[in-house]
Amino acid sequence: MADKKLLLIDGNSVAFRAFYALYRQLESFKNPEGLHTNAIYAFKNMLDVLLKDVKPTHVLVAFDAGKVTFRNKMYDDYKGGRQKTPEELLEQLPYIQEMLHDLGIKTYELKNYEADDIIGTFVNLGETADFKVTVVTGDRDLTQLTSNKTTVMVTKHGVSDLEAYTPEHMKKVNGVTPTEFIDMKALMGDNSDNYPGVTKIGPKTASNLIQKYGSIENLYDHIDDMKKSKRKENLIKDKDKAFLAKKLATIDRNAPVTIGLKDVKRKPVDYKKLRQFYEQMNFRKFLGELNASGEGQDGAEVEKVKYTELDQSNAKKISVKENDTVSFYLEMLGDNYHLAEFVGFALKINEQVYVSRDVSLLQENNLKHLLEDAEINKNVFDLKRTTVGLNRIDVHAHGLNYDMLLASYLVNNENNSNDVGEVCHLYGDYSVKTDLEVYGKGKSEHVPSDDKVLYNHLASKVVAIEKLKPLLLK
Repeated sequence: MADKKLLLIDGNSVAFRAFYALYRQLESFKNPEGLHTNAIYAFKNMLDVLLKDVKPTHVLVAFDAGKVTFRNKMYDDYKGGRQKTPEELLEQLPYIQEMLHDLGIKTYELKNYEADDIIGTFVNLGETADFKVTVVTGDRDLTQLTSNKTTVMVTKHGVSDLEAYTPEHMKKVNGVTPTEFIDMKALMGDNSDNYPGVTKIGPKTASNLIQKYGSIENLYDHIDDMKKSKRKENLIKDKDKAFLAKKLATIDRNAPVTIGLKDVKRKPVDYKKLRQFYEQMNFRKFLGELNASGEGQDGAEVEKVKYTELDQSNAKKISVKENDTVSFYLEMLGDNYHLAEFVGFALKINEQVYVSRDVSLLQENNLKHLLEDAEINKNVFDLKRTTVGLNRIDVHAHGLNYDMLLASYLVNNENNSNDVGEVCHLYGDYSVKTDLEVYGKGKSEHVPSDDKVLYNHLASKVVAIEKLKPLLLK
């Protein structure tokens, strides 16, 4: 059945690739407690792409249970030459698993077996049950699992560039079938897994020999027919190594797993836990996506703010007294504030909030005086953007003595945002929607025609600038 799709992910291998994909930003990816988060972040980005492209009904992420497996009993130095896994990656692995559980995705490990063997076993289970199977890994050893029902995706650079191995592609790349690839590995050995093959036989020679003989068993059955050569001597001398290498290279497709296909069916996302997890990791991007989807907010609507709509008549009546608390927000759609479209503004004087789409009202004498008077202190978000925007309508602002954007940058310059809503969410305040939620993005970006939607967004922003000020300053 075409709708039955099984996605199998090599957890350790992909986490390793994810870690090094953002390795240069290692110190930039930390949560407030100092936990490194680069591998978690990159893993989630890759997972989003896979889920979108594969659309699996069943997902399993397999992890290694430990360093010792049945292969170490065959060969003591199996994987012995590998460098120690960085502590900065090790500390992230439990959190990757936690995130997967929150996303409704099953993880599994099996003592004495590698993740490869779990995946190989589930490939068998999936193919038998007529699933379309996709395997994702950074390890080319798993390409032996390729078949007309199973595609193995191997990470090439980082975690986003994947090479799809089918039987046809395997033949094109290695000159052998997926099954013959095991015999090819038997002859050439594997430096990564630290087991030898036959002396001085590399990938090209190994491929040519297996193309000719089909398997190492058949090759050794016909070894006497070979002409005398140094290669023949090495093949005879290293016969035991070749057969051991084949055992080590062969993925166990019948590992004693204690779960089945029904256990890896995708479960609903636990949005409450996922939101808490993203907040803990300080993943502003993923929080923004949750907010944009409306998920994980327990059905709560964004708080409605009381405001007064300004027009030509009531704008002239606004005045400010000494010691009044004033906050101002100018909305422009677009990154280039020298040219961006004006959307509107919000002004808060003490507890009274005013909003309008018409920025020309700010040229009224009393409002212009309010904004230009250096003696009247005003709270804003992004002083530079606000100053440039007002200059465009001949209002030369002074007295802008608190900048929420600058304050949030000083508190955390690695996870800052130019969006009031996103900054608020970083501090657990969800009373403001993100701009992505209200305006959309790219071709779908637009200013809401409904005044209530726009005005509440602007009003909630100007209220938040003032509300979060004590926390950010502290």
